[in-house]
Amino acid sequence: MGLNDKPKVRVSGAGESVINARLTSWERIDAAGFQSDQLTLRINTAGQSGIPKEGAVLIWHEGYEGNMVEKGQFTITRIVPTLFPPSVTIIATAAPFQIDDKTGFKERRTRTFENISLADLFRQVVTQHNFSPRVATEFESLMLDHIDQIDETDSAFLTRIAKERDAIAKPVNNLYVLARRGQVKTVTGKAIPPVVVGVSSQNDPSKTNQFINCQLDQPSRGKLSGVKANWTNNNTGEEHPVSVGTKPFKKLRQAYESEQAALTACKDELTKIQRRGTSVTLDLPGNPKLVAEGILTLNDTFPPEMKGNWSIDKVTARGDCRGGYRCGVVGKLSIS
Repeated sequence: MGLNDKPKVRVSGAGESVINARLTSWERIDAAGFQSDQLTLRINTAGQSGIPKEGAVLIWHEGYEGNMVEKGQFTITRIVPTLFPPSVTIIATAAPFQIDDKTGFKERRTRTFENISLADLFRQVVTQHNFSPRVATEFESLMLDHIDQIDETDSAFLTRIAKERDAIAKPVNNLYVLARRGQVKTVTGKAIPPVVVGVSSQNDPSKTNQFINCQLDQPSRGKLSGVKANWTNNNTGEEHPVSVGTKPFKKLRQAYESEQAALTACKDELTKIQRRGTSVTLDLPGNPKLVAEGILTLNDTFPPEMKGNWSIDKVTARGDCRGGYRCGVVGKLSIS
């Protein structure tokens, strides 16, 4: 794949001949855990019929002529017709949501889980909805004495308990993955190679196929550097403090059932603080190898404060029928 190669995209599945022939623009969002991946296609429908219906499955391919990458399956969840110019916008998500929602995935629930590992809780919830669970091994031993799901959808519940532990809970096709944020793994366990990016000597916006723009958001000098919490001894009723990091500290309000649980919560919260602290936003030439949860390496052609490894939180790929192909990337400082 080279910057002078011709960008190319392709759909396989329902209505593929119409979509491929009449696609005017597209956008694909690959996000790290807190939303389903989304594909938006805009189709010219002048004098044309045969657009697929809601619930149909599309397979999206993206890249450059002679070197395309399959980016997964997307289920059509919404179709928006427009009178002028005659067109439709197809919105599809990577999760196999169906309009009739036979398993109640989008229903709100209230229930309690006790004495269960996070891994087993996750499996119990997602298998009810015909997903195949993929769980990082570190969550097999993370025990939960008591946790409540209160008027939440299962998706919101899983996202919340994952986020509290600086992890992701994300549906992809028929899989549902629970993994530590920033972990350089796909849901199948295959390692994602880092994507190395460099700035050319003539980084000119007029050269849109090569131009790279980058913005760094650094934390203020007074940011938190540690986390404190308390755990309660159930035998004596006494509270004991634990901490990780250094001053200034953030204090967690919740009292934990054991010293280990409190320390784990402190470590997870400190990791989230550190990851929130420094972020980078880039606009760069399209690259299908950019993947949420992967690593973006900015090489020595970048200023010292920008170069290094960044954990990708979100990729927004976009293109049009004129051959445009760009990616917007949001990343956090990689501390693993």
